[in-house]
Amino acid sequence: MFVGRSNLVDLVEQLVLVDGRPPVGQTPEPPVLVIEGYGGTGRSAFLDTQAARWKPHTPTALVNARSAADADVDSLRPLLVAVMQGLSEKVGSYEVKFPRVILAHVAMESPVDGDFDVKRAKDEMKARLVAYRDRDALIGLVGNLVQTVAPPLGDALVDGVVQRIVDRLRRASRLARFSWDDALPWFRHQDNGYDFDEFTALVRLSKQAAKNTSDVRADVDDLLMGAMLADLRESLDRVANRPWNAVVLLDEGDTAAARSFVTALVDRRRRRDVRAPRLPPDPLVLVTTSAGALSQDLPDVDAGHPWLREVLGDLAEADVHDLARARLWPPDLGTRRVADVTYRLTSGHAEATIAVLNALEDDPTLIARVDEVFDRPVTSSRQPLGAHLLDKVATGLGPGDHVADTLATLSAARNRGEATRLAKLLRLDPTLELMTSPSLWPDQALPRFVRYLGLRRLAARTEGHRWTDVFTALRDEAVRRGDVVGGLHHRLALGETAAVAAELAGLLPELGDTEWLHLLDSITATPALARPLGTSKVDDPVHRLLVTGHALADPRLSDRAGLRNRYVIAGNDLRSLAGSSEAFVLRAQHYHKLAGRLD
Repeated sequence: MFVGRSNLVDLVEQLVLVDGRPPVGQTPEPPVLVIEGYGGTGRSAFLDTQAARWKPHTPTALVNARSAADADVDSLRPLLVAVMQGLSEKVGSYEVKFPRVILAHVAMESPVDGDFDVKRAKDEMKARLVAYRDRDALIGLVGNLVQTVAPPLGDALVDGVVQRIVDRLRRASRLARFSWDDALPWFRHQDNGYDFDEFTALVRLSKQAAKNTSDVRADVDDLLMGAMLADLRESLDRVANRPWNAVVLLDEGDTAAARSFVTALVDRRRRRDVRAPRLPPDPLVLVTTSAGALSQDLPDVDAGHPWLREVLGDLAEADVHDLARARLWPPDLGTRRVADVTYRLTSGHAEATIAVLNALEDDPTLIARVDEVFDRPVTSSRQPLGAHLLDKVATGLGPGDHVADTLATLSAARNRGEATRLAKLLRLDPTLELMTSPSLWPDQALPRFVRYLGLRRLAARTEGHRWTDVFTALRDEAVRRGDVVGGLHHRLALGETAAVAAELAGLLPELGDTEWLHLLDSITATPALARPLGTSKVDDPVHRLLVTGHALADPRLSDRAGLRNRYVIAGNDLRSLAGSSEAFVLRAQHYHKLAGRLD
């Protein structure tokens, strides 16, 4: 069941429709759709659902850039081969073929000789094209390409894919040899109005393909992207009255290869509008995922709408309730109770929500200690679920294995500004992507669940930057800056509960009622994961309210009786402190209402 993403589903459908309506229709081609979100928000799951939606109807390729290409190499070539493989699958009357792309790879097989003899180089290229008119030779070349991006398929399936790709190049089934006559002229103009000698262009390509500099790779990538788009346009133009465009679903869009692929497509389309405005638009819809780095490579989002940015945030509370209703729970365990506990813990983080619901379905007794789910190993990685999810959040936010650990340290900070100062205090070296990702720092603060995951790892440390070290540094910096709220928050995180309560009580007559409640919420926002949940066995109502409020802000608290008692205690203490304060009475009523839900 895929909930909470209906608007995004509708947007993709509008893009895939040949006659998509505005704002999709404001550019000749469908704009690239970039789905941003931090790890675990459901980006990959969304692409999976779209693949299942479109594969039966129109050529569709689902490609994971991290699996198909070297994450550190910025050439789009392996991804283009994976896309070619996916779009070549049989769909109804579609028969997508890639003669220009394959001819380019024939040229790139090796650099031709004749550095100082143009005629000799061209003759060698002509001879190579003749040699690759042979089916077996071409199957060998394409097979090597496909094997590099699809080793899990197995030899038999790879052979079938390769034979399908190669056999579609035949001009007629009765011909024993292939002809490049249809593809070769494209290398003269390359859809850009050029007037090259096609064999000279292929010779240049063969030599450039062997170079390992970024600017030369960009030239090769541009040509390959143009060849793919021309092949796709020609293939789909043969399908009369087709309702849909072809679809490429590219996961892990922040990898070097994926960024090259997306930027090459956007740049190619931009130059097409300038150099060849009469050329029919290409029929490709590209949907890719990102943690935020990809958008830095693309032109301003308002510049002609070449791409769209959609942020995939956490599921709403109603979405979590819908997911819970789709399962059968024991008769004594209401669906609302399951959903409330799950949302309280995960804040709607998609992958964590599914994992918690699965665990509760397997063992409903976990409802009173649901945080234990994050200590259970994940089958795929053998890590505890909490560590697995934090690592997933950190994926794409910088190179190296330290990113998740740095994120855990920075999770002690209340906002990005404080995180920046903490990094300097502790002499951390966070990556640029970690500090600037818009999906990781919405409203300048970490998402609640991401911060919780980071704090769990921080609290578990026995060496390095431990909980006490980090919050002591934050406390001292807050005192130095004169930040009263920050100082109280960090002191409470360090366990200075009585002192904080005394200072909070002293501020009660000085601050407005709403302001004081906001202060209480601010300083209790960080769960005290380095120690057990606090008890309310103190006499002073402000001290007791501080301890109770701190516990209520802790996602670990899922025991029904314990949660209900704390809501009642907090409500009673607010009433005793209220006097004539409407704000205190309203908050007390809210807590009593929440307690009533747990009766």
